[in-house]
Formats: sequence, C-alpha cells, structure tokens
Amino acid sequence: MNRSPVCLAAVCFITALALLAGPRSPFAGQTSGRPGAPTVAGQEIPDWMARWELARVLSYAGRYEESVTEYSKLLREKPDLPKARIELAKVLFRQKKGAEALGVLEVVDVRQLDADSVLLMADLYRDRRSYERAAVLYREYLAKRPGDNPARLRFAEMLSWEKRYDESLAEYRKILAALPGDAQVRRKYAMVLMWSKRYGEAATELRRTLK
Repeated sequence: MNRSPVCLAAVCFITALALLAGPRSPFAGQTSGRPGAPTVAGQEIPDWMARWELARVLSYAGRYEESVTEYSKLLREKPDLPKARIELAKVLFRQKKGAEALGVLEVVDVRQLDADSVLLMADLYRDRRSYERAAVLYREYLAKRPGDNPARLRFAEMLSWEKRYDESLAEYRKILAALPGDAQVRRKYAMVLMWSKRYGEAATELRRTLK
C-alpha cells in the first residue's frame, strides 16, 4: 500500500522518539509507598533486615564492637530472632566475652541451635565448670558429628577432671581408633589410665609413644 510522504515522515519521527527513549525498565512505575523508594518486584528490604545484614558484614570485617552494637539494636526491635542471637553470641565469643556469649545463647531454645552453636555452648559451660550441662551438649554434638576429634578430646579431658575415668577412657579410645599415631592423645589416655590405677596399661601406652 502506498503511503503519503507526510505519513512516512510521521512514522519515522515516532520510531526515532522510541529509540531515543530506550527500552522500558521492567520495574518502571513500581514504588514502595515511600516517595522516591523504588523496589524490585514490589518488595522492599525493611530497616530491621538491613541492620541485620550490617551487623553480619561488620563481624566479617572484624569490627566486632560495631557488630555487637547493631545486633543489640536489632534484637531490641526484633527479640524473637534466635538466629540473630546465635550470631551475636559467636561475635561475643570472638571478643573473648564468654560469659556474655553464654548468656545470649541460654535465651535460645536448644532445639533451635545449630551444631556449631551447641559445641560453643558446651565449651563455654566447660570453661565455667558447669560440667553436667557441658556433658549433655557434648554428647548431643558428637552424636551429629562423631568425627570431630578435637571436640571429643575436650569432652574426654573434662570427664577425666570429674574422675569419670571409664567414660573418659571410652572417649579417648574412639579418638585413638581414628588417630592411632597421635602420641599426645595416647599420652593423655595413659595418664587417665594411671589415675584410674591401671598402671600396667598406662605403662604400655606410654611406651608406645616413645622411640
């Protein structure tokens, strides 16, 4: 079909305007309800979530004091965030504030703790000589991660401090089954044998660690 010169000129003009305008953003026209705050697909990141991410980033950067401040503000606003409490406890532990870290963890239901947090809590109770509480948590942790020999060693040592020698020796044997060449573990095992008056076995184990 023939087009008049005027129609052709109009088509060219409209096409040129469209090219100058560029492609339309898929998010154009979407707003958050706050003037000047565009969002992706209508979803806005709330302030409390932004503060949580800030607290995390500060902890990754080793800026622990600032991180603790932001976690504290977050938990004042959102007290029912067990994961944030766990993260705060870990930051406090890195600051060598064990008592404060334990206080934060004790607020959280044990069933909501991840394995690392259970171990951290066990270690903190051990350091504070709350051995019965620590023992329960060590057993729970090791049931899930039986191959964590450093954690099992700390548990075995703690049991020996309480003179629960048979239980301690059982834990040492599990470590030595996995690490038969570890002379230091074997020597500690021998010391527990000696404390339990099993002198012949202790001598045998000590001899195995010497050339």
